[in-house]
Formats: sequence, structure tokens, C-alpha cells
Amino acid sequence: MQWPQYDRHRFRAHEAQSSPPLAAPKLRTHMIDSVFLFEGDRAKHREAPLFLERERYLTYLFEIGTRRERVRNVATMLLHVVRLLELESPRPVGMDEILQGCQRWVGDSNALQHRSSSEASSYTFQVVATNWLRFQGSLIAAPKPVPLFDNLLSEFLNDMRSQRGLALETLRTYRSQILAFLNWLQSRCPEFSNVRGLDIEEYLEAKRSDGWSRSTVAAHCRSLRTFFGYAEQRRWCSSGIRGCISSPRVPRIAENLSVPPWHDVRRVIASIGNLRAADLRAKTMFLLFSIYGLRSAEVRGLMLEDIDWRRGSLTVRRAKRGKIQQFPLQSEVGEAIAMYLQKARPKCSCRNLFVTLRPPHRPVLGHTMSTIICPRIKKLGITTEHFGPHMLRRACATQLLRIGSSLEEIADFLGHSDLRSVSSYARFDSASLKIVANFSLRGVL
Repeated sequence: MQWPQYDRHRFRAHEAQSSPPLAAPKLRTHMIDSVFLFEGDRAKHREAPLFLERERYLTYLFEIGTRRERVRNVATMLLHVVRLLELESPRPVGMDEILQGCQRWVGDSNALQHRSSSEASSYTFQVVATNWLRFQGSLIAAPKPVPLFDNLLSEFLNDMRSQRGLALETLRTYRSQILAFLNWLQSRCPEFSNVRGLDIEEYLEAKRSDGWSRSTVAAHCRSLRTFFGYAEQRRWCSSGIRGCISSPRVPRIAENLSVPPWHDVRRVIASIGNLRAADLRAKTMFLLFSIYGLRSAEVRGLMLEDIDWRRGSLTVRRAKRGKIQQFPLQSEVGEAIAMYLQKARPKCSCRNLFVTLRPPHRPVLGHTMSTIICPRIKKLGITTEHFGPHMLRRACATQLLRIGSSLEEIADFLGHSDLRSVSSYARFDSASLKIVANFSLRGVL
């Protein structure tokens, strides 16, 4: 596969170094003095109740990298929180009292200049009040209802991690899919020992009626079979339930593979701006998904150390089987990463390449990547069955096929160990089949 020449001297200045947390600004007297310019505003904040408690919280916001403008807005909102909740000294506050304060805030004539819409302002009041009270330990947290079978699920997940060494991503999937079933089950079967195979059939049928696809049902069946196999070993339920879980047949090779044309992928990338931090981060993600065909978990797992600017290489830890691969750092990708690091990525101690733009800064989650990718594709009116990161991986594989790469090369490039995983791209691209006609598909399809 051909790669544009990488200029290591061009990107060397952007080599990722350790990024210390954003330091709080130098204070003259109080944090308030650094946030507000006019003495009248400062005096108003000093004279309000709970000044030291508010001051400590604002200092914390600065230390975790919150922008000065945001801290100023929080400081102003805290004045209204203290006033409307009638807080003269530290005391416990419950969520019901905060919600009552939200109602007062919406109708408060003294806060007209600080309110936009009543709904948005009410939510802002609630968030600021809750976060501040939680920070100082004064929030009375409402007790969370414990799911009826939570202890069983926790024991199962702990054993899967300690005994079988399953990856965290796999455990998250198990937890989400099994918990959905257990929440559905608890109103019908208070005792887990009384669960029957018929209960699982009813659950799956209900989800099919809700619009679940065959592949989604099959994925849940796999998780439930693993869980009930473990439950039978621990004698939590009757034996034989695992064998009753019938999964729909999902072809190894998709029957309706939908891949957008490569020019549409390039059109989306070209439409992303270079001014906002969110756009710079999104463009870098798009390029990694489309040019390297990475999975969502692989992009999330990229660390600053995985980019070797001197050698011009990118290290990828495969989500499946833990394989590690190195690729040349393609010039367009290198430029995007360098610009993202220089102008968009917050300065923080987190070593993941992609972090949240708002503090507290932490690694970007999988569903966040989907919310970054999908809207930008839909905005241009591109028609495809799926709009997430995996669609870009498919587009990458199809483009490699079209430019003459063999299935063996594509499988190795994408981190597949089985050619059947990539043969679907050739099956649904008759023009590319002519290019790779010398490669035998016997035994693959």
C-alpha cells in the first residue's frame, strides 16, 4: 500500500510531551479577585454567605482546567444558589430542596439578566448547586435503588475478569446487555432461582417487536448464554436454561453491506472546519477511522506515546487478541494530530490522545465517538445503513480493495486473522473483483 511521504522534520516540533495540569492563576487576595475585574463585583461576592466554601470550589475548577469565563459564570450562579436556598452557614441540602430552588430561580425577578430560557436556566441552577454542594460534602444524595439481582451480576463480572481475564470493553458489553434483561425480569420473577427459559424467549420476542435487528438479538443471546452458563454452575437457577437460548442466524458475511463511496467520506472530512477545538478533534478521529480503518476501541486506546514523531510511525493496540501493529504516520493524519495537540487538546495529565474538551478531562468514551461521527455524516445527506465509526472502517477496506490491494493485505492491515472477515467487501464490489481476480476465494465465501 502506498503512503504519502512523511516529513519527520515537519512534525517533530509537535512531539507529545507530558502535559501538566492547568495551573490556577496567580491570586492577589482571593480567587474572586482573579475572576472579576471590578471592585464592586468582588465586594458583592465577598459579602455573600459561605464565601470561603465558594472560594474553595472556584479554586478547584481552575485547577482542573476550567476556562475563566466558565468559572465567572459559576461564581455568579453560586450567589443565586446561596440566596434562593437561604444558606447562611454550611448545612446538609437534599435534592428536593435544590429542585424547589430551581423553581424560585425561574420566577426570580432579580435574576432576569442571568437567565436565558427558563428550562435551560433551571437546569444550570440545578447542576451548579448540585456540583458545589457535592464538592463540599453537604449534598444529601438520594438513595439509588439497588437492582434486585445486582449481586449476581457483580459476582459474574468479577469472575469473568479475574478468572478468564476478559477485556474491560467486553465486560462493559456483558454488563449492559445482561442488566437490561435482569431489569426486565425482576418485575416478573422476584426470585432468580425461579427463572425459566420461557422468560428469556418472551424478553427476546419483546425486543424483536421493539425493532431489534437479528444481529442485536444475537449479540444479547451470546451474553445471556455466557451468564446463564455461569449461573447454572453456581446453582443460582435450574440447569438447562443456557441450552434453551436460541440465537437467530446471522451470516458471517453481511447480506446487505452498506458502504458509502470514498468520495463521500472525503467530502465529510473536507467539510470539517479548523477553528473550533471540537472540529479539530473530530477531523483527527475521521482520518484515523477512514485511512487506517481503526475500530472505535482502538482509537479510544491511542496514547500520546503511540505517536513517534521522529520515526514517523503510529502504534495501534488491536481491540481483538491484543495484537500490536505499527503503521507509517500518513502525512495528512500527522498534520491533523499535530494541529489537534497544538490548538485543541486540553493540557491535562491524562495520557490518552483523545480526551473530553470540558473538565474534568478524561478519555473519550465509545458513545461519545459515535455522537462526534454520526451527525457530521448525516448533515451532508450521505445515504448509508450505518453512520458510526465502523462505517468508516468499512469504507477504508473497500477503498483498499478498489486500488488493488489483495484480501490478504487488507486483512493484515485491518488486524483480521480470518480472510472471511474481509471477503464481504469483494463480494459486494463487482468492479473490484476484476482487480483481485487472481486471488482465489474458494473456501473463503
